[in-house]
Amino acid sequence: MRRTDYDLNEEQRQAVMHTYGPALVLAGAGSGKTRVITYRMSRLLQEENVPPFNLLGVTFTNKAAGEMKDRILKLVGSHLRKDLFIGTFHSLCLRILKVHAEKLGYLPGFTIYDSDDQLSLIKESLWDLKWDEKDTRPWAVHSFISAAKNELIGVEAYVEQANGFFMEKVAKVYPLYQAKLRQNNAMDFDDLLYNAVRLLEGNPDLLAGYQDRFKYVLVDEYQDINTAQYRLITMLVAQHHNLCVVGDPDQSIYGWRGADIRNILQFEKDFPGAKVFKLQQNYRSTRTIIEAAQAVVRNNSQRKEKELYSLRETGEPVLYYQAEDDKQEADFVARTILERLGTGREFKRFAVLYRTNAQSRVLEEACRRYRLPYILIGGMKFYERKEIKDLLAYLKVTVNPHDSVSLRRIVNVPIRGIGSGSLEKLEAAAKRDELTLLEEIRRAGGSGEYPPKISKALSDFAALLDRLVVLAKEAKPTDAIRGVLEQSGYLTTLEQEETQEARMRVENLKELVNSVAYYEQNNPEGTLEGFLDQVSLSTDADDKDDESNRVTLMTMHNAKGLEFREVFVTGMEEGLFPHANSMEKDNEVEEERRLCYVGMTRAMDRLVLSGSACRYVYGTAQWRSPSRFLTEIPKEFLVVDGKAATIIATENGLHEVATQKAVPDELKDPEWDDLPTAAPYAPGDSVRHKKFGKGLVIALAGSGEDLKVTVSFPNFGKKQLLAKIAQLEKA
Repeated sequence: MRRTDYDLNEEQRQAVMHTYGPALVLAGAGSGKTRVITYRMSRLLQEENVPPFNLLGVTFTNKAAGEMKDRILKLVGSHLRKDLFIGTFHSLCLRILKVHAEKLGYLPGFTIYDSDDQLSLIKESLWDLKWDEKDTRPWAVHSFISAAKNELIGVEAYVEQANGFFMEKVAKVYPLYQAKLRQNNAMDFDDLLYNAVRLLEGNPDLLAGYQDRFKYVLVDEYQDINTAQYRLITMLVAQHHNLCVVGDPDQSIYGWRGADIRNILQFEKDFPGAKVFKLQQNYRSTRTIIEAAQAVVRNNSQRKEKELYSLRETGEPVLYYQAEDDKQEADFVARTILERLGTGREFKRFAVLYRTNAQSRVLEEACRRYRLPYILIGGMKFYERKEIKDLLAYLKVTVNPHDSVSLRRIVNVPIRGIGSGSLEKLEAAAKRDELTLLEEIRRAGGSGEYPPKISKALSDFAALLDRLVVLAKEAKPTDAIRGVLEQSGYLTTLEQEETQEARMRVENLKELVNSVAYYEQNNPEGTLEGFLDQVSLSTDADDKDDESNRVTLMTMHNAKGLEFREVFVTGMEEGLFPHANSMEKDNEVEEERRLCYVGMTRAMDRLVLSGSACRYVYGTAQWRSPSRFLTEIPKEFLVVDGKAATIIATENGLHEVATQKAVPDELKDPEWDDLPTAAPYAPGDSVRHKKFGKGLVIALAGSGEDLKVTVSFPNFGKKQLLAKIAQLEKA
């Protein structure tokens, strides 16, 4: 028996034994794809006597690449380490460019700029154009340039095809930015892919050499590759055609960063004669979890048919819990984990997944209340994020104007023209005159010691803080924090960036407003100072538990590739999951459904889904409808819980009954008493307006006579309409 026949099922064995020509391995969730990859490459080395120099393995993370290489070397011997290349796309391209970049005009030893370096060059370019960063946000510009490079659109092509106001502005920055990179003998991260493709396309002899070297190429997570990565791979395998790709269209969840699902869906068309192998046996989850997850993703049209199955026990039904609000939902999650721990389970068995980073705040607070040790994956803890610390610094200065540390943090955030040189001069003067930094800023604004532009910026900043100090003393905490966000220009600045990162920051800031609103409800006489004290106590707590035994909190995007005994997927609501930004296009809704499938299939033994009938958005309670994905789970796999549940399971899935107002007692007012048994519209509904035509409901806010409906119209954009006046009809 051949060595690689061990521990393989028939589906895996066929994929491993294939040698020549293109092959597509459709690897369902938990189907043992890593085993197939490592055994396949090991077999080529041992049984087909392929020199390690002729093998190329490509994946998406350094961790995955390292683990894959270590597993292979354990099978074939560590002496092959030097000549065996298994790495990421970017590490492959860097290796090529380090040898041949001079062909593109770079000097030896070029530098790879990180995000801060890149942003500095963008700002320099804006300065050269005499553009104000308030009008043209550097991060937004960089995001567009990055997307262009991943689509292999160079400077000249971008300038030629730019259309629309912002793209035309980017077209003026792009050439300046690239010129500055060249002047510094540097590349940014996206240049690694872009320049490697340019290099090989422009040097046929060099390309032929790499084609001859890499006679066998294996690509993992093929569903996630972008245009530049696709072009690189197709060039490298053009001579020998021995390409094996492993992936799953049902787990393609990175379209927002350039991944193109069509690459895996059209593989047989791109590579005629390709063999297709399906890994359909799931080794991870119970049968119930697999059947429920498949029932959801089966509703997508952009997929390749496969039927995942599990030989494990049937297991517990999937539980759906509908809470009254997101705080109750978080309490349910934390309480349930605590109860399950009573049977001897460890903290590390549990993972809590969510759609957006902003959702972590209420979950973190619940973990602290129930004394559950946790680790936040994929980012800093909520109160340690830059935008949160910036806003908290504003609040601290309004409560304590002597706080110069917080003042230094916000003096030029958002950018207002008070640079580091001016700040150093201000601090020296304050020390000399024995004034606080804020007092010196007030004095300097009218002193005539600074250029007119800086003097005005200082005066405006001092006036802003004076207004905010008064607001903090006279207004409720929620009104105070909203005033800071709006009057400082912080929120507006982020909203104008129109990038994925900026949108996440905005969501986090709005979640902070929610945190203040919760504090206000629980402390009717509470002050802004009291809230800040509460935050300080929470963030200063010393968690001594071993990180290896903690509850894991993470977004569903970060959960890909991981597995846990028990998984909670939270926020199962229309407008949140699927996200409101995805609900206007069918292909984006399908990506959200794939993300749901990924989240569900992280669970090994037990899966819990949860949502809120009422969720805070920017400090305001909004009515929420259950996610459409819940309705796609058959009744036999699902148990519905929660006294505020507005849906029930039927033989065709979940259906809304809305017999109870799902609003916390402390938020109730007479308007809610008149609320009908169900809101007239729900996120995801198609409606028609007399003026704007057909549109899609994105969100609901308010209630009764004040019910507002946010609708996205194809030709008019998003509109917030008062329901009683708009007279929307369901389309």
